[in-house]
Amino acid sequence: MTEQRQRTVRVPGLAEPLSLALPPDLEALREETLRIHKNDGPYWESPPAVVAAVAEAWQGYGRNEDRQLWCARRFAVRLAHIPLQLETGETIVGKPLVRGLSDADTAQIDRINSACGDIPFCPGGDAGHFHPNYEKILPLGVVGLLETIVACRDAAGDDEQKRIFYDACEMAMRGFQSFIRRVAAACRSKADDSAHWEETATICEKVAIDPPATFHEACQLMYFVLIASWVGEDHVMTCYGRMDRTLARFYEADVAAGRIGPQRAMELIAAMFIQLNRICPIGLADAVMVGGRDAAGRDTTNTLTYLCLAARRATWLRNPSLAIAWHEGVPDDLMEFAFKMLGSGIGCPAFFNDETISAGLQDHGVSVEDSHNYMNSTCVEIKTAGSSNIWVATEYVNCPKALLEAMRREVQGECPPAADLDQLEQRLRDIIQQQVSNTAKELDRTWNERAETWSMPFASCLIDDCLQRGLDHDRGGCRYNWAENSFVGLANLADGLAAIDELVYASGEMTLAELYAVCESNFEGREALRQRIVNDLPSYGNDDERVDAIARRWADFLCSTTEACEVAGHRYVPGFFCSQFHAWLGFDTPATPDGRLADKALANGAGAFQGRELSGPTASALSTTKWSHRKTLGGLVHNVRFSDSVFATAANRQAARGVIETYLQRGGFEIQVNVVSADTLRAAQERPEDYRDLLVRVAGYTNYFTSLLESLQEDVIARTEFTP
Repeated sequence: MTEQRQRTVRVPGLAEPLSLALPPDLEALREETLRIHKNDGPYWESPPAVVAAVAEAWQGYGRNEDRQLWCARRFAVRLAHIPLQLETGETIVGKPLVRGLSDADTAQIDRINSACGDIPFCPGGDAGHFHPNYEKILPLGVVGLLETIVACRDAAGDDEQKRIFYDACEMAMRGFQSFIRRVAAACRSKADDSAHWEETATICEKVAIDPPATFHEACQLMYFVLIASWVGEDHVMTCYGRMDRTLARFYEADVAAGRIGPQRAMELIAAMFIQLNRICPIGLADAVMVGGRDAAGRDTTNTLTYLCLAARRATWLRNPSLAIAWHEGVPDDLMEFAFKMLGSGIGCPAFFNDETISAGLQDHGVSVEDSHNYMNSTCVEIKTAGSSNIWVATEYVNCPKALLEAMRREVQGECPPAADLDQLEQRLRDIIQQQVSNTAKELDRTWNERAETWSMPFASCLIDDCLQRGLDHDRGGCRYNWAENSFVGLANLADGLAAIDELVYASGEMTLAELYAVCESNFEGREALRQRIVNDLPSYGNDDERVDAIARRWADFLCSTTEACEVAGHRYVPGFFCSQFHAWLGFDTPATPDGRLADKALANGAGAFQGRELSGPTASALSTTKWSHRKTLGGLVHNVRFSDSVFATAANRQAARGVIETYLQRGGFEIQVNVVSADTLRAAQERPEDYRDLLVRVAGYTNYFTSLLESLQEDVIARTEFTP
């Protein structure tokens, strides 16, 4: 696939085309990253040396300390002992050596933990989806943050708890500074090999003290923050975020001073993307979003917006999952650039609705300014950037399996027969309401336990308003706090209820018990019935009000049911995305009344069940937007797949753009596009070695098609392929 790619691209506003061919050393790093990915890596795990160092710290210091101080010490110790890896061609440095643990490593770790088994660990909950406030650390630098911490501690006076908090923050930040200096020393030790390592060491030494002054320095400090968050404090999907905003002033200053040009800037962004891929495990996602509006409603598109898109295209790896924050005033040049990029088959960018999401955030008490500075945490879950502690995808709710449970209770005599669909739906509401309530109660318990027994001192340095309040990230310091869930299989639920209504209540041709038995037998001997359900009965995603009304009714109910709960005094927020869970939950779900067979994936987002949107992409978009997405900050995915020919001409691209913009103008939350034929996907299944970097959008993120579970591969293939 690689040799077929376009080698240059024209960026609006730039006189010369941009080369997508990476410098040889950087291309070699990309190839090595791809090789690692195809061998099921990377996956960071603490090696025995790190585990032993943490255990030693606990034995020597931890037992009588406040837990906040222990968490800061643990963070610093981990950063002091992670093995580093420096490779030829790196312009952004600091990644840990990532390798799988051997059986001997695992045995050694078990012995260490057994010897001091009372080392405290995080009691659970979400810690991975973390977005630092780069706008805080880049202007201040490490020393500036340390000075801020000291000033806050002095202002705390005799408040012992606040002083302990600030002591923990200072310990964490000094550990971070030591880590940067350690990387600098490692680069300096290689300086005899080339002047490049001398220059890199100097950059690291600079950002260990002073705020970054150049684009390269800012990129390097951002990567250090990501590594420290990920490896030091277990925020395993820390992202770069709104890069075109965060780095714009550094780029503009460098261009004005003649220090950098767009080609070099794009290559540095590409280096950041490659390094991200070296630590992000297969199956997880990491995000970058560009474009959007500021608090005054002004479009924020700039040259870096295009350079981020170009770098994603040049690197052609799994991550980052790159998206555009769409609004009515988005520049036509940006949309045309994006659609040409989609036509390459890379699966990026996705489009998030800046108007719907910003309004939803403001409904949740988020300020106007912060509501325009949000991120999709990894796939499509929303959090404010640099100011929030939000637990995402906690948890995934299997809607069609709940329908089967409602049917089972009647069939097995646990309740009297339902007289009509309304009665059956009420029983189903009771089941889902109980599930959601129970989950919220368990999250409440975990959230409160973490507030008492754990802390995140490094995160607290980088999230508003922890330092101002003198409160840890996990103890109420963040400006915004809430938990998000996600409902999976809305289309299966709607189609299944429509089928039950027709077959059981309207026509009376079979009883609910008979239909339930058909599902239990996986439609064995009833293929004609299954085909009738699939092909003749109404299916969500075809602008058919008979079934769309059911989906709308249930989407509204699921949102209100979630919002009726609280988690530790915070909101519980609904979502409708699934990452890979539509496949995993499908493995555990028998055949369903919508004609889906046992073990098959559930619907992969908020749109139609795969292959059921037979009336065209516009009809599919109309169905999905018949209910409000404004509340669904937990994330919502709408998938669409076009044939390659759709993007071959300007006229066809414009038609596809019309579909996307219809969805967004009607309030659609997020939409993502695959441009790849079923023939290509089948060929990749047969000859995976020839398609090692074939990328597809799954259900909120991008992955290599040949790395997916077979069920997920079939899920992508089953999606309706729209042609001109």
